Amino acid sequence: MLGMAITFALLATRMAAFVAVSPFPGPMVPTEIRIGFALLLALAATPLAAPVHIAIGPQLVLAAMSELCTGAAIAFVFRVGMSTAEVLGSTLAHSMGLTFASSYDPTQSATTDALTRIVSSSAMLVAFAIGAHRVVIGAVVASVHVVPIGGMIDLGTYVPGILGWMTRSIECGVGLAVPAMTVSLVVQVALGLVARAAPSLQIFSIGLGVSLASGLVVIMSGLRDSLAGIAAHLLDLGSVLERVIAPAG
Repeated sequence: MLGMAITFALLATRMAAFVAVSPFPGPMVPTEIRIGFALLLALAATPLAAPVHIAIGPQLVLAAMSELCTGAAIAFVFRVGMSTAEVLGSTLAHSMGLTFASSYDPTQSATTDALTRIVSSSAMLVAFAIGAHRVVIGAVVASVHVVPIGGMIDLGTYVPGILGWMTRSIECGVGLAVPAMTVSLVVQVALGLVARAAPSLQIFSIGLGVSLASGLVVIMSGLRDSLAGIAAHLLDLGSVLERVIAPAG
């Protein structure tokens, strides 16, 4: 009974770290629901794990820390994948001059703009549509086969896969924003030439409106392709999780 209790506690630790770091269910969900979700995942994974016989002491604390790192690593892969939308939204906001409308987001302890929040919410809907949340939940439950409960892991095994995934996510977000950035650059150059040719014209009074209008036209015309690019990026979550978790087994 003590072994079963310790096994469930270690599983709950792994699932709690996953829920705390993962963008799903997210910080906007009440704490009680997130705690219940973590316990439900631990309950579902308990039959898959072998009982752990670890004496209560420093070794158990080290095992709990290992479980925290494992759950956080799986969730961080999901969060990095979703950060593609944040990179896309912030890049579009900078190119369109919408950064002045930024506000403080207490859930993320960071300053974000309205366009980034819209793009991030759309990306989360895309993730739900393609079943990315089911892939990640299945990975954290099935991780008990790859990374045994109570085992000591080397944190360095997670780093190469996560760094490579971060690079791909940033590259994807910037790549999807290139059309809007190009149009914004052309518009800014054209406004600069107009201001040079007609110094008496108050170019700054119409420059923001022209930048916003051109940016919105590009975003709306390429919205389908942008969402398809985010979906294609998130479809690699399963293979990335395998590359990140497998070396720790």
